[in-house]
Amino acid sequence: MLAGRVIGSIPHIDWESHPAARRMLEAALNCTTTHGSWQGWDSWQVFDYFLDWLLFGFGHRGQSVLPVEPADFTGASERLYQVFNLETLLAWPHDYLGEILAENRHGQHLGFYPTPMAVARMMAAMTLGGEDARCKSVCDPCVGTGRLLLAASNHSYRLYGCDLNPTVLKATLVNGWLYAPWLVRPFPFLDPHNCDPAASAAVSDSLIAQARPEQLQLTEHDGDSQALFEPLKKRRLRRRPVAHEAGNPPDVGLALGLPT
Repeated sequence: MLAGRVIGSIPHIDWESHPAARRMLEAALNCTTTHGSWQGWDSWQVFDYFLDWLLFGFGHRGQSVLPVEPADFTGASERLYQVFNLETLLAWPHDYLGEILAENRHGQHLGFYPTPMAVARMMAAMTLGGEDARCKSVCDPCVGTGRLLLAASNHSYRLYGCDLNPTVLKATLVNGWLYAPWLVRPFPFLDPHNCDPAASAAVSDSLIAQARPEQLQLTEHDGDSQALFEPLKKRRLRRRPVAHEAGNPPDVGLALGLPT
């Protein structure tokens, strides 16, 4: 970054999971709650708190203070300091967070299913492989936990993504801090305009500009919570008034702009 230009090649990551890393994450999630296992009705709250705790530890600007521990999590931060092992994740790089979320009740309720990592790697290689793609822009307008961007990080320094769900955006940020720091701290000499938080709304809209017109009308930039997720872009469903007959409630799907 200090050089002001792209120098050297990008170190490639194989993205292979390992049981030891998964066990460590499960132990960390279990120690967050006082119930012994995190896979309860409040599992989404455990997962979300864990992501906030990690982002605080990484020094993420959107999580500048230690997250508040819910009533059932008393002492969670201290326990996590003792159980969480960063080196395990660095030794075996993979999107473990997406894997865990897809298996969890909360992720299943959301219908979350991440692109298999092998497919993401193949897509990145077919699109970016065989040439110097370090300065090519890569955008995922439905970023999820960031698998496509992680695969693309083997080739490109210019990675962009947006999503509706705050939990998956946090997971992408954590993955970026772990494995592709230029995803969370873009090089200002490559994209000075896109790195400016004041331009977030314009950048957010441009990321989905290739979608079909009817899809573009469904979402809008979420300026109210954008600062928590910068440089990723937070979208939200666009609410619009819906006319309805007296005595009949409005269709919630239409009110949210959902397809029928």
